[in-house]
Amino acid sequence: MTPRDLFAKIRMSPEINDNAAVKYSDYQLISALNSVLSIVYNTLSFSSNSILTESTQIALIDSAGTLPDDFLSVVSVFAADGTTLNPQSKSFDVDEHTYKIIGNNIYSKNDTVQLVYKPYFVEVEYDTMDTAMILPNYFSELLKKYSVISLIGGINKQDSTVVQQVANDVYALTSGREYTAVEVKPAWRI
Repeated sequence: MTPRDLFAKIRMSPEINDNAAVKYSDYQLISALNSVLSIVYNTLSFSSNSILTESTQIALIDSAGTLPDDFLSVVSVFAADGTTLNPQSKSFDVDEHTYKIIGNNIYSKNDTVQLVYKPYFVEVEYDTMDTAMILPNYFSELLKKYSVISLIGGINKQDSTVVQQVANDVYALTSGREYTAVEVKPAWRI
């Protein structure tokens, strides 16, 4: 799913009815989508689900390595052998079993670390409209719905009712996602 895919759905919605792209510019759609995406990303980054989770290996030179450009928060850190590293207080030195983050750097006595993290929201821009979004396709209806609301009535960060409704819909859409299991009962147990 790309922003351009969403824009086609938004333009076809009955409330907008802008198939010819004359009522709303791409820039207006980008602004509306960014308003909604900001709320969705913030909601997901503070939840326990793994939808926005990224992973990268970081080489450490003299016990320091640079965090990814989109780093927001740590989920977990592993040594090269898969051992989980523990966070260390900023006032203590790190060893092979610990790490600490100061500024844009991660510190540990390992040669490399595997960082699992939550990225921060990077706004959609005109030149990234054809870039695939990190969010799964099942978010398309939620993004369309609230982008339309933003276009016709406006969503701003102070509109707590709409912001809370977006957050509630995100939680409803994603709750228990990692823990879903399908149990198949043998025919003799039915």
